[in-house]
Amino acid sequence: MTAVLLLVAFLGCAAAQGQPTVQTPPPGAADRKSPGQASYERANTLFGARKFQECMDSLDEALRLDPKLVPALTLRAKLAMAIDRYDVAKASLERAIEADPSSWYTRFLYGFQFYQRNEMPAAIAALKEARRLSPRDAPSALYLGLAEESLGRTAEALTHYREAIGLEEAAGQLHLDSLLTCARLLLLLGEFAEEERLLARAAKLDPKSRDPHFEAARLHLKRGDPARAASEGETALALRTGDVTERQVRYLLVQAYQSSGREADAARHAAALRALDP
Repeated sequence: MTAVLLLVAFLGCAAAQGQPTVQTPPPGAADRKSPGQASYERANTLFGARKFQECMDSLDEALRLDPKLVPALTLRAKLAMAIDRYDVAKASLERAIEADPSSWYTRFLYGFQFYQRNEMPAAIAALKEARRLSPRDAPSALYLGLAEESLGRTAEALTHYREAIGLEEAAGQLHLDSLLTCARLLLLLGEFAEEERLLARAAKLDPKSRDPHFEAARLHLKRGDPARAASEGETALALRTGDVTERQVRYLLVQAYQSSGREADAARHAAALRALDP
């Protein structure tokens, strides 16, 4: 996923869809009285429409009128990350934290930009602070888990993934990616029964996505059940939405059919793989 789409999907603009999202908190009473509020609101709409230059122009106006307008500073950081200007994002978020140290959303974004820059200790520190300020924020828990897993701390990561799922359930906003992220780690840890339960929930949550079926195929192949792996792989292949590519699915199907002795089916998918090459 590109940086622009990542920010659209994960950081709460109008085009977010089916991902763990972080909605920008509604401006408080003090923000509504700000002389820069109208310009900020226009910028937020433009960001949702991916009109980034116009968005930046409106943000410049908002911050000229009110240099401490926190929603404008956080939006400026999101825009900067979308165009790979993480130095600008970091500076904007530090200004926002100085203006309002109690903002969990600002702390989350601060941790997120460190995560994107692969500065995991700093990301973990900021995300822990975001969780302290807003214990019910599921994305903070999810990204804290991702940062911990990137450092090889799988036990801590699994705890945070489970917490994120529980928080999403409590809010009535369970997300497919949270289930899949946790399931993939469970596969690495050999916790197959729990993973299978999560994947069944994921498939029910989004019946049109091939991703849960692909992960289920990987699980059954790891368990030594290539017939079930092939069945799940064929289901995944028939679906068209999700992050998993046709190439990935067909490669897994070749493995599954070879493992079950169905060489003709393996050859069929191998040929289709070759046809996908440029």
